[in-house]
Amino acid sequence: MTSILVVDDEHSVAEFIKEVLTEEGYLVEMAHNGRGALSIVKKFSPDIVILDFMMPDMNGLQVLAELKAFDESIQVLMLTAYNSVPTAIEAIRQGAADYILKPFDLEAFKLAVAKLVEKIALKHQVRYLQETFAKRAIKSEFVLCPSPQMSKVYELASQVAQTNNTTVLILGESGVGKEHVAQFIHLQSARKSKPFVELNCAAIPDNLLESELFGHEPGAFTDARSKKIGLLEYADGGTLFLDEIADMPLTMQAKVLKVMETKSFRRIGGLKELKTDVRIVAATNRDLALAIEKGQFREDLYYRLQVLPIVIPPLRERPEDITHLASFFLNIFSQAMRKRLTLSDSALKALLSYKWRGNVRELKNVIERAVIIASSDAVIQPEHLGLPADVPALAASAKPLAPELPVVADTHNSSTPAIKFPDNFSLKAYLESIEREHILAALAQAHGNQLRAAKLLGIERHVLRYQMKRLGIEAKSNVQN
Repeated sequence: MTSILVVDDEHSVAEFIKEVLTEEGYLVEMAHNGRGALSIVKKFSPDIVILDFMMPDMNGLQVLAELKAFDESIQVLMLTAYNSVPTAIEAIRQGAADYILKPFDLEAFKLAVAKLVEKIALKHQVRYLQETFAKRAIKSEFVLCPSPQMSKVYELASQVAQTNNTTVLILGESGVGKEHVAQFIHLQSARKSKPFVELNCAAIPDNLLESELFGHEPGAFTDARSKKIGLLEYADGGTLFLDEIADMPLTMQAKVLKVMETKSFRRIGGLKELKTDVRIVAATNRDLALAIEKGQFREDLYYRLQVLPIVIPPLRERPEDITHLASFFLNIFSQAMRKRLTLSDSALKALLSYKWRGNVRELKNVIERAVIIASSDAVIQPEHLGLPADVPALAASAKPLAPELPVVADTHNSSTPAIKFPDNFSLKAYLESIEREHILAALAQAHGNQLRAAKLLGIERHVLRYQMKRLGIEAKSNVQN
């Protein structure tokens, strides 16, 4: 709901404007002098200020300057008499959005306010597009996977898309395509013309997550110099995808639950309730029932999300999709790098025999690498793919399979160690195997608690998470936060 502050020293005029705008569906407050207006702005944080020029303590230009210094995004509509048109034009030059002459025509006044509301919405949309364009540049097409397993997923997703507000929980391994299904739901719904906004709860520090989601008012905390629109406002009318929701702090989980139930929220430091019409789609690769048991996830939020769970099978269980996605990514990256490449039969066989523990994300990275190193107009061969030798899935309690180690000869009579390296020895793989073994051992000793495991290893928690992702160590039921 758009909020408006009416500033006029004539009480009857201010009351009349408030009554008119309230009937139009706006949230309206009043002030009768400049100082009072500035005081209310800091608490009320209006979207629009309707400002009379002639007031006893400060004139309109002085108030305008203070408003813009406090929050440049506030739209100011000046009210001025016929003999003050040059002053109104000066106000436009100093940042006012528009002016209207007193006494004003009521319909013209309503239209002027409506235009400012539309301008605010357009600014929000433009900012959203600017921030998401780079992220979506490579997603110029939307590809559907042809396997029977994914056909069932799409069928269920299509059914939920026909409802307007039903919450969806998408489950599956890391990289399996949960965002893909969330986008499918959005594109099949009546919300498709509105934004699809993604928030990765694991990628944003806890102290910034609330501001990213809810936004904040000027002065809400250190460095909050201007108003920030949160993703709940950007996504209004559309879909908000909360990826890795199991990594969201418990305090934030409670606030998200309130938004789901009331369709309202407050910016950080704000006093007014803002309404949002947004469908929430959440996703996780973790066992939420186990997380609830460990006190890491709210049970009430779980049941609120569990209205319609959609489980995506891993890529290794749907070979049709491996072939289809490989061709899709090959086409996308080839066009981007201006190459004409095809997959050889042997490369396709290698792709189909690989286990894909990183799922679709890993396949995409493998194809991108192959396109980068292959010559133009070439045929992609297995050596271009760089697929590692496959090993069984690792559990926190299992000893990892390390590459064959170099043999150090007797150096008793020599100052230089004599090391005999086996064929195809890789120092990187050798060091990674040691790193993986220590991380898994620490996680096992910490009973899956990543914070304690990080302390055992002498590193920060975010460093541990990064290393786990890099080494392909999944945070499964026995490897939790």
